[in-house]
Amino acid sequence: MSIRIALMSDSALFRSGLRRILNADRLFLVVGEIVGPSARHLIRRSSPQILLMDAQMEHSLAVCQSLRKSGMRPRVILAGANGDDDRWVVQALKAGARGILAKTASVETLIKAVRVVHQGQLWASNRVIALTIEELATSALISPLIEPAVQDRLSPRERQVVQLVVSGLSNLETSSRLGITEATVKAHLTRIFQKLALRGRGQLTARYHASFSAPPREQGAMLG
Repeated sequence: MSIRIALMSDSALFRSGLRRILNADRLFLVVGEIVGPSARHLIRRSSPQILLMDAQMEHSLAVCQSLRKSGMRPRVILAGANGDDDRWVVQALKAGARGILAKTASVETLIKAVRVVHQGQLWASNRVIALTIEELATSALISPLIEPAVQDRLSPRERQVVQLVVSGLSNLETSSRLGITEATVKAHLTRIFQKLALRGRGQLTARYHASFSAPPREQGAMLG
């Protein structure tokens, strides 16, 4: 089965180059191209599994954050970043990007990154992932989880799971962060959805962000 990919960039050259690379592999199916910051219409229409976005676009991180908050589920890979600013990369992952590719990334790296992200994992350096988890852990200590009436329904562990999941971590990443199994994370999520009368991660993310009174931190980023 093909991996459905949408391309997003203001640069026709950027889009055509990626399309040519992806079309050479039968595993990939390019289902659309997006110009400018408005992506939701094409995403709803073409249902891509991966959104391969130009990291140099002015609104790239805002788009990542918007898609995450709306619960829309193409996994975003930012391509063409400078790759020398770990803090920017951390902010990109926090904004919802699932993979970061530097300008110097090879075709082979691009193809591997798409496959890895499609499988639900992150494509980033271990150093950047460690920095991201550190920031998420810190924010979990100083940020309210959700409105008090809802917070009281969740156990301390369930609150931790919510915090990490809505921050963009996969079940596997969440299990690694908390020192529990992936199956346990899934069990926690099932109980959370039942307690909050939600249908899935998208609704959980939307409710979580709607409940926050504090604005999110500024975004940034990319890696190789």
